[in-house]
Amino acid sequence: MNDAVALYKTPNPAARQDSVEKIWDAFERLKTYYTMLDKKRSSEKIVNYMAKGDDNFVELFNLEFRALTDIGNKFRIRHHETNKVDIADIRYCDYLFNRCLSLINLAIQYLD
Repeated sequence: MNDAVALYKTPNPAARQDSVEKIWDAFERLKTYYTMLDKKRSSEKIVNYMAKGDDNFVELFNLEFRALTDIGNKFRIRHHETNKVDIADIRYCDYLFNRCLSLINLAIQYLD
């Protein structure tokens, strides 16, 4: 995460794409935090801790985890196959970086 933030702060526009890739890597690692569980169950445990028993927030955080996973799979963030959507506007990188960072930042506050 520190590398991602450092790249994001760099004035070089090309570094923004790299920062998005690194923050998405951190997100994928977050989902496997509970190593005794598979990725899906580990993510569910994280969401349940974050939501503190409130079904509304369980739904919200599950949707956000799923949305970020789908974004990472659809766009050219972590995967660079030819069928992935390029992020052509640097401002999109800013949005995606901050969206992912916000969820990670919140989640790590609840990890035990």
